[in-house]
Amino acid sequence: MEQLDEILRSATQVISPRYFQLPVAGRDPVLYERVYCYELYHQMRSRWPETHLFLSGEIPKRGHEIIMQAIENAVVPDFLIHEPGTMNHNHAILEVKSSEANAAGIRKDLATLDQFCVEVGYERAIYLFYGGVDLDLVRKLAAERPVQAYIEIWLHSEPGAGAHIVDVLSPR
Repeated sequence: MEQLDEILRSATQVISPRYFQLPVAGRDPVLYERVYCYELYHQMRSRWPETHLFLSGEIPKRGHEIIMQAIENAVVPDFLIHEPGTMNHNHAILEVKSSEANAAGIRKDLATLDQFCVEVGYERAIYLFYGGVDLDLVRKLAAERPVQAYIEIWLHSEPGAGAHIVDVLSPR
């Protein structure tokens, strides 16, 4: 899907500060991944072209026989771009993390992204960080496994700025 990069860039550019960092009564604003993801989904869907590919948010794959056979793991990716009902048009998997992500969460997401490309046949793996990203940590964790797919690392640094690719993890 040629338009995906532009959809992601333009969708992230219009995410307002209140969805980027949720205001909380009596405390400083907080980076809540679900709040950010819901707004990202809304913004992406509002830009989605007429296509056989479908943007899906958080589809549980626990009971999907083909997925479970391929990766033997119960996963719920943040976003899938695919044609529902078939395994022939699996375009992209997208995982999202805030700048406050810990090593365990990053490690889990890297494994999910990698497995969906290598074992399930998704064409693209996009790892979107918002607020910031420790690229050295991400590279270190990717090398531990190591990844077998190309995983694009995107950064949405602040409200008003569009996300962009900052690195690509390559198979070793």
